[in-house]
Amino acid sequence: MTSGRERRRVVPDYMAAARLTVPEHVSVERTTLVYIADDAETRGLDPPGSHLLALLRDGPLSVYECAAHLGLPYCVVRLLVAGLVGNGTLLAREPFVADMPDIEILELVLSGLRAL
Repeated sequence: MTSGRERRRVVPDYMAAARLTVPEHVSVERTTLVYIADDAETRGLDPPGSHLLALLRDGPLSVYECAAHLGLPYCVVRLLVAGLVGNGTLLAREPFVADMPDIEILELVLSGLRAL
């Protein structure tokens, strides 16, 4: 069993995002997929940025997944990702949106399930 002192973070979450400059033109949401740019400069990053890049080496993840894996709040990771997208280290894209099924088909399925 670990004590509370061993589990506590060395750097508070708000300090991990304190030096970030976020460009205004970058929009990052929970479902935004991020991945490492081909020509990304990885030297000189702070520890949260380095941990994020190490996490993304296996492939793209959503911002929310990155926050869960890093153990940081979503708002901190969102700022971190926006800053790294702004300087060209990361690339971001919105996930594909599937077409919604026809409402009439859904109603038929629902009435069929109710009939069971």
